[in-house]
Parts: sequence; C-alpha cells; structure tokens
Amino acid sequence: MSDDQKQPQDPVDAPEEASRREKTSAIKEMFLLALLYLPLGFFLWFFAAALLMLPTRLIVEALLTGLFPELFAQVFQDGFIFEMQSPIQVRNPEDGRMMPLTWAINPMIYAWGMALLFGLIMATPLSIKRRLLQMAIGFAVVTVVAAWGSFWEAWRDLAFLFGPEVGAAVREQGISLNVIALCYQLGYLMFPAVIPVATWILMNRDFIEREVLRHRKR
Repeated sequence: MSDDQKQPQDPVDAPEEASRREKTSAIKEMFLLALLYLPLGFFLWFFAAALLMLPTRLIVEALLTGLFPELFAQVFQDGFIFEMQSPIQVRNPEDGRMMPLTWAINPMIYAWGMALLFGLIMATPLSIKRRLLQMAIGFAVVTVVAAWGSFWEAWRDLAFLFGPEVGAAVREQGISLNVIALCYQLGYLMFPAVIPVATWILMNRDFIEREVLRHRKR
C-alpha cells in the first residue's frame, strides 16, 4: 500500500474531527426529534382547535366589523370554523327571499404553523421556562398569521365570489382588488410556512449559531 493511499491521521485534527461529527449528529438528532414530535403537535392542534382559534376570531371580528361595518356585521365561531355575516342582502336561491349574506372560513389552513413550532421547540434543548415562553410567543405569532389570512380571505370572498353587486360594494370601500388578491396570496401561500420557521430561528439564534454556523466555518 503506497503512502498516498494511507496517511496517518494528524493527532491535532482528531479532536476537531470528533467534535464536528458530534455536532452533526446532534443537529440530525434534533431535526429527527422534531419530526417525531410533529404528529403529537398536529393532534393537540386539531384537538384544541376551537380554543386556539378563539383569539383569531376576536381579532378578525374587531377589525372587520369595527372598520368596515357596511360589509361585515358579525363573525360567529362554530368549532374552529368562522361564520361570516354581512349586512349586504342577497337573494336566497331556494325561495327567492332576500337575506343577509353569510359564508364560512376555515382559519386552520393558516394556523398549521402552531404544530410545526411545537415540534421544533420541543426538539430544541431548552429549559422548561424558556420552552414555555417560546410556545407562548409562537402561539401569538401564528395567531396573527391566522388573523391575516382570515381577514383577507373574507375580503377575497366578497370581492370575487358573490357576484358583481357584492363586488361593487367592496370597490366602494376604496380597497384595490389587486391589493386584496396580493394580501390573500401572501396569507395563503407564504406566511403560514415562512413566519413560524423564521420565529423559531429568531428565538433560537444562539443555538443555531453555535451548532450550525460555527460548525460549517470549520
């Protein structure tokens, strides 16, 4: 066997190599643990959905009915589903009578980041106090995300789904249809996935710098 094929390991590099392997293993174990916690997170998220969505409903109702009473009368909650009621009168297709416009919104499609944050936070090595604090912060952040999505979905529905007369009532409020479409797309496609992960990164920046970034620099 030639010298090029087999070189003795430098004893100085051996501890650094062992340290790199240990950190890589720790990072992989953390993300594997996060994946294992995800089913539990989704179970708790769905089991307590009605309670978890209550703050979102209160925010959405306060904004819609407080700022735009001409378009939004009330927001009811049936389980985790929001039932929107507008003072705009529409014709009932069954009997032809006029009735207030009502429709349903599912805020859970914007709030699945709660389960994702639960898995990441549970897998991160933290003290109990700090873990509870991060969960509270994560809940607040995802509540805002869910409120954004539900708010703009309500506007999207009025602007595009219920006919030209209802759409005209929306345009009278001075909100551009392009703005409604953009904000709805952000709330549906981007915010639910990006903001929870960004929140976890910001809350655990020291851990990430210590275990990931410094490891890559070596």
